[in-house]
Amino acid sequence: MDISAKAGSLMRAGDSTPGAIHYSPGGVGRNIAENLARLGIAVDLLSVVGDDAFGKQLLASTAEAGVGVSSVVTVPGQCTATYLAMHQPDGEVAMAVNDMGILESLTPAECARSKVLENTGAWLLLDCNLPEATIAYLLRLGRKVAVDGVSVAKCRRIAGALSSIHLLKLNHLEAAALSGLPVDTSEQCIAAVQYFLDSGVELVLISFGASGSAWGQRGDGPVFRPSRRVPVLSSTGAGDALLSGVVASLVSGSPMKVAVDYGVACAELTLSSTFANSPELTHAAVRQQMGLPA
Repeated sequence: MDISAKAGSLMRAGDSTPGAIHYSPGGVGRNIAENLARLGIAVDLLSVVGDDAFGKQLLASTAEAGVGVSSVVTVPGQCTATYLAMHQPDGEVAMAVNDMGILESLTPAECARSKVLENTGAWLLLDCNLPEATIAYLLRLGRKVAVDGVSVAKCRRIAGALSSIHLLKLNHLEAAALSGLPVDTSEQCIAAVQYFLDSGVELVLISFGASGSAWGQRGDGPVFRPSRRVPVLSSTGAGDALLSGVVASLVSGSPMKVAVDYGVACAELTLSSTFANSPELTHAAVRQQMGLPA
């Protein structure tokens, strides 16, 4: 659960500041699952929640969005994963705390009990919030796997298993941390894509903020795709939408170039929304955003 507080005036340590507080469903993997469902892709979520109010709300809202939640495990006595951010009036994050300890409960043994993993023909999409042992277990299943790096600290959990990944999505900071290369320009972004292709990844996508993204596939040289200007209400969830669109398009049989264009359109729609999961995100809306007939 994401909890966001925005102060109405400058926050001072030790004082209570009037402002606005709201909460909404969050989590990289959960966001991607909801986006995929909104795009018409059948998707099940394997995760854990606590036996608390947030856990119940997350299960209800995620199921309502069309995501299968029968494999989400409720862990007695634990708190649902929560991210709390406090923003100054200008929107800058003053401080943030994440409580993700419950994810340690999603062990390889717990995953092995999940019936959704019995569908060996389905894609497996995982994020690096998962414990390292669980990531290693899932990558050993021999499935077609897409991975989101999540953060500079957590993306390192896949460093020794790159050749087991079919599609790898990182931002430029994660790409630099995982490759050891500088990724400060579009040219360096392209070089980083090539590094991961040479490391055995089949498809690579590296986002470079408002500038665009670089992508490549084994056998073809990587390219940089510049972004176009779109209205931005919030950047939260845009990266999740990008990967969701790419995966949805690939699952539907599109080549990587088309899939990247589709994913970028998903990200553009999400940037124009105040929500991490845009309620306007549909296959028809994405095609319209791409300038194609719905």
